[in-house]
Amino acid sequence: MNRLRLLVEFIQCRKLISYASGQLLQSHYIQRLANGNGNPTLLLFEFEPVYTCGLRRSSSIVTSADIERLRSLDAHFYETDRGGLLTFHGPGQLVAYPILPLQHKFLQLTLRTYIDRLEQTLVDTCREIIGQTRVYAGTENGRTVNYAGAWVDNQRKVAFMGVRYSRGITSHGVSINCSINMNWFDHIIPCGFDRRQITSLSDELSSGQIITVKQVTPIFLEHFQRIFNVDLRESEEKCI
Repeated sequence: MNRLRLLVEFIQCRKLISYASGQLLQSHYIQRLANGNGNPTLLLFEFEPVYTCGLRRSSSIVTSADIERLRSLDAHFYETDRGGLLTFHGPGQLVAYPILPLQHKFLQLTLRTYIDRLEQTLVDTCREIIGQTRVYAGTENGRTVNYAGAWVDNQRKVAFMGVRYSRGITSHGVSINCSINMNWFDHIIPCGFDRRQITSLSDELSSGQIITVKQVTPIFLEHFQRIFNVDLRESEEKCI
């Protein structure tokens, strides 16, 4: 372990967790870090079915009737304090929340650089699974930051970003569609895109292989550690 690199402990929830429980866990580690206790943390979740809407709710045109309709599908609905629009989280999707102090002496990152590195982590993770030449960052090839994430063949989005930065600490983060049931996205305009522009890693493999969250997680951790130049260590603390 390199003593000149930031130590980040990761906590992997190995079973489905409710979105509400995930937010409580995130709040706990944000507050602990803000109080100067413990190490920065990377939380890894696979959520029960839930639709979430970020700070740009008005541009998602989400009404009370929409919320009730989505809840009638046996999914939860939550408004969050992250950036981004309306999206879905559920089984078969890896969600990662880095809780990092960007101005730590071993990081010294601007918010822009942090977002760029997160995006590159998504791209490199997906490239390792479905091919180096097929996955691109959303900010490449003339795209704007509104399209940040990982895209397959520059047409279909497979990984998403929605972050928050407050009091010098990051929260919320990224998600990767691994083997998620894509029918959940039929009921919304996910992140402002046409449903046909959303895909999963499993759907992009011609072999028909199912790519699970369990398979993707160690690949994501490897690229996160390399791109952020940190030391990752699994926490002794357990998920809720």
